[in-house]
Amino acid sequence: MPGKLRTIARRLVKGKRPAAALDVERAEQTFYIEYLRDGMVVFDVGANVGELTLLFSRFAGSNGVVHAFEASRRVFERLSRICELAGCTRAVLNHCAVADTVGTLKLHVYSDEFSGWNTLADRPLANYNISAAPVAIEDVPSTTVDAYCSEHGIERIDLLKIDVEGAEYQVLLGARRMLAERRIACCVFEFGQTTFDMGNRPSEIRRYLEGCGYSIRNVVKGDPVFPGGDNVDDARFSLHVAVPR
Repeated sequence: MPGKLRTIARRLVKGKRPAAALDVERAEQTFYIEYLRDGMVVFDVGANVGELTLLFSRFAGSNGVVHAFEASRRVFERLSRICELAGCTRAVLNHCAVADTVGTLKLHVYSDEFSGWNTLADRPLANYNISAAPVAIEDVPSTTVDAYCSEHGIERIDLLKIDVEGAEYQVLLGARRMLAERRIACCVFEFGQTTFDMGNRPSEIRRYLEGCGYSIRNVVKGDPVFPGGDNVDDARFSLHVAVPR
């Protein structure tokens, strides 16, 4: 499987146009499989129903551990059930949002069909010609990476994966101490129109990470960092890798 994924990754779009979503997903899977090692500590922030939680648990091995975080109550129940049925014993499941504050936040919850869109942002989907709306706004507990690590005695994170529908910057802000002390070996996070829906800009994310001593690259080789820049109309879904310089 890893060899096949590597072959696919080499064929990804390399021109001026950023890679398509499927190509990004393939490159992401390839990256995880090649990067993960037995014994690693992994944070799966925005775990949803656990597809990547299970992959992380497999490749982090019996000596590793995955801390998975899911804010939606209903989705967390599904995550717990799936991990139980899969016999995933090396995952610590947390029903909470991860952001830049400890307390309670409001989560915009969509129908089961669109549960991957659950977000802290009040998204203007009509502006993107998408006819979907939240079915509820749920109060959810929140923590930060720094607070969680302090509480649980975690001194190092080998992989911090963030997929929280636009609030990736808030998660990074809540990891300021761990980042500044270079205790996060690798961070993988999404970028796209949802970033702007949350009121964030790629330029401030770049400044923040570079100020913490991290370099950023697109997970798809040859593709630009933050395709579209600070223009929401030009922003394209992409995945980025940040590592200490």
